[in-house]
Amino acid sequence: MTMVKGAMIFALSTVMLFASACEDTGGTPEERQAIETAVRDYLGALAEAYSTLDPNVLDGHASPNEKAAVHKLLKELLQKSGDRIEAELVGYDIQSLSVFRGINATVRLIEVWNITLYGAADGIEKGKTPNSIQNTLLQMRLVEGRWIVIGRSIMERETPIPETETPAGEGA
Repeated sequence: MTMVKGAMIFALSTVMLFASACEDTGGTPEERQAIETAVRDYLGALAEAYSTLDPNVLDGHASPNEKAAVHKLLKELLQKSGDRIEAELVGYDIQSLSVFRGINATVRLIEVWNITLYGAADGIEKGKTPNSIQNTLLQMRLVEGRWIVIGRSIMERETPIPETETPAGEGA
């Protein structure tokens, strides 16, 4: 039993040592600024891709795999419901930014979107979701001197309940 405990303690110590060696370096101020700019530009291009149904606007901001993932989502949306989305990025907040070996980065952020759904064929508005909040994780890589998104994962989505007005004379 003691030998098993010793092996477990050794394994745990090794994992902790490895984890501390891989901890967030934060990157240099220049790296952080370049990554933050790349995040801003990617999110703007992503909003445009959804609104125009054109993933090609992600060129220079996303890897071919990430661009293909967005294309697939757009295609599925059109095929399943015949709808298109107008996505307006209201704002975002970078929660953490980690740089690894100077060429890889992970960015955790909170994004706030206003989403309007339109019928693709007739263009008639079908619904709105203001202030939709998404906790996302972006995987980034430095490619030919430029940071690009190689993967985006939505970790959590919080869609607010639309507010209703209180009729005059009723309690607040």
